[in-house]
Order: sequence, then C-alpha cells, then structure tokens
Amino acid sequence: MFFSRDFLKLQVVCLKMLFRKSTRKRFVFLVFTFLFMLGFNTCSYLMKFHKTETLKREVLAEKAFKVFFTRMRSTNDFERFLFNHRRPLQDLGANIVQKAFIYQNNLYIHFLSPFGLETGQSIDEIEAMQLLYHMFNLSRAVAEFYVADHVDGYRSRVKNQYVDYNGNRLDEDTVRNRHDTLKADLGDIADMIRSLSRDKRKDVIHSVRNTMVENLKRIAGSKDDDPNLYLSRVEIIVPMNFLHIWSHIQQDNTTDIMDLLYSVSSNPEGSIETDSAFLKVPEIYAGEALYKDMDIYPRYAPIYVPDLLKPHWNWLLFQNIRLKKDFMDYLNQLHFNGHYLFSYEKSQILQDKVKNLNDDIQTNHIHFYLTDVSMGIAFPFMISLFAFIHLKTEIAFLLMYKNRVREILFIFWLLPLSLMFLVKSGILTGYFFYLHSSGGGLALLLPLLASFVAVAAGFYPINKWCFNQFFGDTLNLYALHKGR
Repeated sequence: MFFSRDFLKLQVVCLKMLFRKSTRKRFVFLVFTFLFMLGFNTCSYLMKFHKTETLKREVLAEKAFKVFFTRMRSTNDFERFLFNHRRPLQDLGANIVQKAFIYQNNLYIHFLSPFGLETGQSIDEIEAMQLLYHMFNLSRAVAEFYVADHVDGYRSRVKNQYVDYNGNRLDEDTVRNRHDTLKADLGDIADMIRSLSRDKRKDVIHSVRNTMVENLKRIAGSKDDDPNLYLSRVEIIVPMNFLHIWSHIQQDNTTDIMDLLYSVSSNPEGSIETDSAFLKVPEIYAGEALYKDMDIYPRYAPIYVPDLLKPHWNWLLFQNIRLKKDFMDYLNQLHFNGHYLFSYEKSQILQDKVKNLNDDIQTNHIHFYLTDVSMGIAFPFMISLFAFIHLKTEIAFLLMYKNRVREILFIFWLLPLSLMFLVKSGILTGYFFYLHSSGGGLALLLPLLASFVAVAAGFYPINKWCFNQFFGDTLNLYALHKGR
C-alpha cells in the first residue's frame, strides 16, 4: 500500500539515487532553476493580485458611484421626468431620491430623526438617505442635529445650522460671502412659500424666517474628511427640515395665528425649538419630490442605484467587477437628451476604471494560468526524463528484486509536485502573513488550486510515458540494467 513503511523506504532509495554523486550538480541545478521560475511567476501573480484587489475594493467602496445627480430644466420638466422615468429606473434597480436635491450648488437634504419621528419610510429610501449622509460626511451632523426630542411632550429642539461642505480651505471673505448668499437664498425660499398664503400666516412665516435665518450658524466640514472630489462642486449642505417648518406653517389651518407665531422659538445656544410635526415632510409631498411646485424645484435630482457595482465571478476562477451596463447606457441617454449630470465625468471615470481594472485582473490570471501550467508540466517532465536517462540502470536493478513499478512511477510523479506545492504554499503563506488583509482569500486560492490540479492531471500520462520501457508485456530488465 502507498505510504506504508516499505513505500517510505522506497522513496528514500529513489531520493538517494537522484542525489548520487555523478548527477548531483545537474539535478540540483535543474530543480533550482525550475523552482525559481515557478516561484517568481507565483510571486508576480500574487503581487499583481494584491494590487488589483486593493483597487477593486476602493472602487466598490466608493459611495459616489451609487448616486448620480441629473439636471432638470424647469418645474414642468421635472414633473415629466418623474412620470416618464420612475418606472424604467426602478426596472434597472435605481430609484429617484425624493428627499434631497441640489439648488444653487447647495445640497438641500432631509435630516432623518434618530428618535423615530419619521413614518412610512421604505427600506430603499432609508438606505438612500444613509448613503447620502456617508457621501457628504453628514452622519455626525445628522446625529447631532436633533438636540432633544419631545420637549413638553410634543416639541423638538434642533440646531439652527448648516454644513459648509468644502469651505475649510477658503479665505474668510469667500466664506462670509457664501454665508450671506445662503441667507438670501433661504429668505427667497421662505418668501416663495409665504406667497402661497392668503392670510396673516404671511406675517408669521416672515417672523419665523427672520428668527431662523438671522441666527443661522455655519459649521465647517470635518478637517479629517476632505470633500469627495466627485461631489466637490456642492458648496453648502442645508437641512431641508427648515423649509418644512415654513411649509407647515403655511398649510396649517387648524392652529390659531398666535400659537403659530410662537410655534418656533430661538434659543441662545444656537438651536430652535418647534413642534415635532413641523420637522417632518409636509403631507402634500408625501411620496413625491419635495418643493417641486415652486421655483426652487430640484435643479439636480439624485438617482440612487445601490447595485451598480458588484463583485462578479468569472469562469476563469477570478473575481472582477460587474457594472450595470444597461443603467449606464440609460444614464448616458438621459445626459444626451438634456438631463445633464451634475458630474458627468464621474460616469466616464467609473466606466474607464472598471474596464481597465477588469482587463488587468483578466490579463493577470490568463498570464498566470498559461505560464504556471506550462512550466508546471515542463518541470516534472524534466525530472522524470532525467531520472529515466540517468537512473534506469539503478531502477532496473531495483525491479529485479522487487516488482514495485507502480510505486516507483508514483514516486516520480509525486516528487516534483510536492516540490512545487512547497514552493507555492510557502510564497502564499508569506503573502497572507505580510500583505493579505480581509477578503479575497477564496479568489486567490482557487486559481492556484486549479492550476495545481491541472498540472497534476496533465503530468500523470507524461510521467508514465517517460518510464514506458518499464511497462508492457515484454520487459527485459537485464537489458535496461546494462543501459540498452
């Protein structure tokens, strides 16, 4: 039986024959040369794999590649866009985010309450909002926006501030001008909402607007988180909840005017206190885009596509990036038809990055397979041929006493494969120990394993052919022993 005590002794005998004095230098040189080539090829594959895997993780983790802002030319155009494109986009796995838009290069986005004030939120909508928060480094600002909830049972206290997204490196005059411009824009927006009122609510909205706008505070973006280069055109991020307050006051027909006047109060520490319901999305916009019926209609509306990029297994046993080409074609068609993208170059960069990265990954694996399999078969073939040419006398002498042809054949099949396995496993262990981070283990092991299995299967008949004179019906061990 294989791997018995006699078989192990036979392996030792074969190794001694290979390293006999007359052939030692040639055999060692042969083994060292091929193992060095195999090790170099494996190491080159691992380094390229590590590089492409790192780039692939960066592309997949880039949240800006999951949201595209499309331009609207007018209010009516936006209404038509919602009507015509909502269903096709949903069929492509995308959704129009209805609680955020870009107006005057400022992002107006609804701040979700951590206290559960929101109702009727779908999972996709919540995921889209959370993604936007992460994209613009807003997670902390949103969490700190609600200072206290249920003050006196039905009121909430929020910070009266906005986020200066890319203003960290601007001079003081530019920051001051942007602050004044934003206050003027908010005043205009409040006046648009106010113009829809027909009674004394106009005065209430005017008073509340002055209270909020005049005490508006600027919060600089985090110095540790530079603005995303794909989104750096966004200047200021404003909580859309401020607009909700004015809209609720304009629509409220059940509350006394005096009560409405005191429904919003400003606190010295830079916060405002208002009815909790006023911070929610107004009912007239439930399930629809916000403020689409005014001149502040979304100049750019976000389209959220969560599964645009995904890891994808190729039949060559490597993992590349799958890009939803149908969605990208649809997006390019929107751009061609006049719905220009807020950052059109982002879509082109994305497609180029994915194509180049997938090409690099495929080239690396094809080169590895071709080189590794060819060298993997050539190396054991040279050892078997070397053993037959230089050791057939000793092997024939050994077979005169013990008919162990199959065992000897198996030894010379197993020996080079074991050397290759040791070299590759050693390099692989070094990679996992020094370079490998989380993920990618299976994608790395499968090509190595497939190549090794292919070499082992391909070398078996070649090894048998090298020792074909020891098989057959007429076997003259004496002639082989004499070197004939």
